[in-house]
Amino acid sequence: MILHPLFHWAPTSRRDAIAEQGLVPSSAPTCSSQSYAYVCCCLSPSQAWALSALAALEPIESWDCWQIVLNPDSPVEVLPFWGNRLEEIRINGAVLPDQLWLVGSRSNSNDAGKAR
Repeated sequence: MILHPLFHWAPTSRRDAIAEQGLVPSSAPTCSSQSYAYVCCCLSPSQAWALSALAALEPIESWDCWQIVLNPDSPVEVLPFWGNRLEEIRINGAVLPDQLWLVGSRSNSNDAGKAR
């Protein structure tokens, strides 16, 4: 199975750390009360938005969308899904900076927070 590209939203306040260290599992959580040993991502920015900004525990003003290019040996877990559309993909390990591309940013205003 080929999974490309994948997308992940993170608070803009983490941009410098992500650009320097990549996406690091077990970082401080934004969408749950505990951190996990994997990075959540989706096949589209809108799906990833629903898993992050729409699920955030507290309002976050600005978000960055990161595109992830997997290595052939990336430890990936595709979660069970219904129908013909993958919902969530987990990367069981760090995503290195050279695997990331900053696609853009988005504010979490009232109308921007809704998935389209």
